[in-house]
Amino acid sequence: MASLVVIALQVNFESVLSMEDAGMVRMFKSLETSGHRGFLGVSSLVFEEALTQFLANASVIAGTIVSTVANRKMVITMDVFAETFNLPMEGMVSFSGLPTKAVVDMKMFFFATAVPFKPSNKKKDMKVEYRLLHDIVAKSMSAKAGSFDVVTMEKFEMMLVISTGLKVNWMHMLFKKIATMVSTPGKQSQGYVVPLSILLEKLVKVELGSLWLYIPSKC
Repeated sequence: MASLVVIALQVNFESVLSMEDAGMVRMFKSLETSGHRGFLGVSSLVFEEALTQFLANASVIAGTIVSTVANRKMVITMDVFAETFNLPMEGMVSFSGLPTKAVVDMKMFFFATAVPFKPSNKKKDMKVEYRLLHDIVAKSMSAKAGSFDVVTMEKFEMMLVISTGLKVNWMHMLFKKIATMVSTPGKQSQGYVVPLSILLEKLVKVELGSLWLYIPSKC
């Protein structure tokens, strides 16, 4: 399989919420309010060899991720995922019915220019704080391939619900994204290395020190 993508962007909430920049604080506060502190505010060593084993052996059975690492079985259920990251479990489970007014408003609000958003816009056209939010969404909450500079509709919608405070079942949505990634060979190198490493540490009681790769960057 391809080498793991090791780009991750975790958030030190205590630090960023004490910044003097009001726009940055507002953006990070929206991330915290939407329930992502437990998912984005944690850090872990990334264990490349263990993750490679996990992904090579992974399958999704009846909505549960099953794999083996160092000959030990690893089972990740939605309950385990929710308990580990304390993600919201109520709200919308897709972005198909987003309020039209919110979509129109945020197409203008995120951008520093007077030109509204359209798919394939570049993040350089966004306000500074929303460029950073885009990076967090792209690198830590999405498993899509492609350029991190392009603002796709998926990333725009994730930014929208975070920024407007819409109620989202993030446990369901993020678990589903991870399950899709691990069960699709072509996508297995595309992210979520930090949460998967945390789950490995939690669920697989093996010595991972020799498999250390890197400590992910924090905002």
